[in-house]
Amino acid sequence: MFQKKKTIVIGNWKMHGSVQNNEVFLEELLSTMEDISSGDYECGIAIPSIYLFQFSSRSDLGSFHLGAQNVAQWSDFGAYTGEINAKMLLEFDCKFSIVGHSERRKYFEETNEIVATKANHLLDCGIVPLVCVGEDQQERENDAAVEFVTQQVEQICSLIGPEKIKKCIFAYEPIWAIGSGKVAAESDIKEMHEVLRNFLESFIDENAAHDIPLLYGGSVSDKNVISIVQTENVDGVLVGGASVSMETFGKLLQNVSGNHQ
Repeated sequence: MFQKKKTIVIGNWKMHGSVQNNEVFLEELLSTMEDISSGDYECGIAIPSIYLFQFSSRSDLGSFHLGAQNVAQWSDFGAYTGEINAKMLLEFDCKFSIVGHSERRKYFEETNEIVATKANHLLDCGIVPLVCVGEDQQERENDAAVEFVTQQVEQICSLIGPEKIKKCIFAYEPIWAIGSGKVAAESDIKEMHEVLRNFLESFIDENAAHDIPLLYGGSVSDKNVISIVQTENVDGVLVGGASVSMETFGKLLQNVSGNHQ
């Protein structure tokens, strides 16, 4: 499950999809992954919870990992209308779930404490949390990006703990780059991923810290994915808009696999 020695590509559909279109996407995705080498990368798709059954009911999904976009901050079943907890995600064979995405933080006022709580519930169910961190435009312009992201990671890690944190994935997603078509400069990506790696080394130990995958998210496309994943301390990408269509996602996977058909 998400081996660091392989390049990790995770598509985040956000609020997207329909039953009919999903079937087309699934067929094209499975066909694409059969045609290209799967030895050097791993693929995951985070989809809206309403479509988890449609994906998990397929018996031929062994070639990629199914994930959720969010999970409830409450671990038990109960009077939380509209919420979906980690135990429910597990029944649909979810291997991972995104937590702390910038849009959840912005529109639903999720704090680092809530993000850590969600991650802990996922870990208790054997589901990998994909923890998102990142700064907005103002923090970047004020040269406060490193301090801001470091604070995010410190708070989240302290609440999850050193043993559990080893089972997480982190994604650096500069908020100003998401959906904007702007990609962080390679020097900025390198700097922030180095900050994340160095903190994790200090929080646990060097060997364990290097086993934690660090992804980059923010206007990733088939045109820039190679330069991004070749950046030091970048173990993969979290793909947004380019993942909702196999026309773009397929090209991205082909590029990552080294098969430019």
